[in-house]
Amino acid sequence: MPKLKEKLKQAQDSRLVEIGKKIQLIRKRRGLTQNELSRKIGLTREAIASYETGRTQLMITTLIDIASILHVSVNEILGIERKNPEIIITRRWAKRMIIVENLDESIKKHILRTLDDVIKANTRLTIFDD
Repeated sequence: MPKLKEKLKQAQDSRLVEIGKKIQLIRKRRGLTQNELSRKIGLTREAIASYETGRTQLMITTLIDIASILHVSVNEILGIERKNPEIIITRRWAKRMIIVENLDESIKKHILRTLDDVIKANTRLTIFDD
């Protein structure tokens, strides 16, 4: 019987690590640091780090709070449902988009044409003019 308990414990630990990695992945995609997430949720950065590494088991209320802040479902964090990938704009892209949006129209058009050419040359996507 001790071997069964040990196997169950290993399976649980493995699942905690998976959940933690998922939280970390989504947090990074959202452009949040552990500090930013911890402030929004009212926990310490160390607590977030502990969840993300699978060292600490999440309470369901904490999991719900994290999912809400990250704008995903609890099921998505748990890996229960597979959603189509959503478009996530990173801070890096957002900063560039703001700068480009504030440029002169002729310069914007040139940048967009260049970007379209690079995308066309490297993918099978078709770009539509807005």
